[in-house]
Amino acid sequence: MFRKDRSDEPIYWGLFGAGGMVIAIVMPIVVLACIVAGFSDGVAMNIAHIACNPITGAVLIGCLILCIWHCLHRFYHGLHDLTIHTNIVIHLAIYGLAAFLSLLFIIFYIIVEWQLMSKFG
Repeated sequence: MFRKDRSDEPIYWGLFGAGGMVIAIVMPIVVLACIVAGFSDGVAMNIAHIACNPITGAVLIGCLILCIWHCLHRFYHGLHDLTIHTNIVIHLAIYGLAAFLSLLFIIFYIIVEWQLMSKFG
């Protein structure tokens, strides 16, 4: 069932690396864009239109999900730095939390986008 010669670590390291790049490069641009949109007229309207665009929404969802995976993978390996040895239960709990938070964020984003679309058209 669980083969010892295969590891799922490359997947997590890939998500960790992608999340680190997003945090370092993309998120400052997203924050700056939100600040600029906030200073223009009709703040709620501008941010709602930015967030409701399907392309922008996909970018925001992708960025935040990669940030979640990056942070939780760093936490998992931070436990090793603190000499807390992890087992399969902790492994599943941390990466399960990352998957749960990712799914929760997608659902939350869809609900908020639906409410904004109905409010601002």
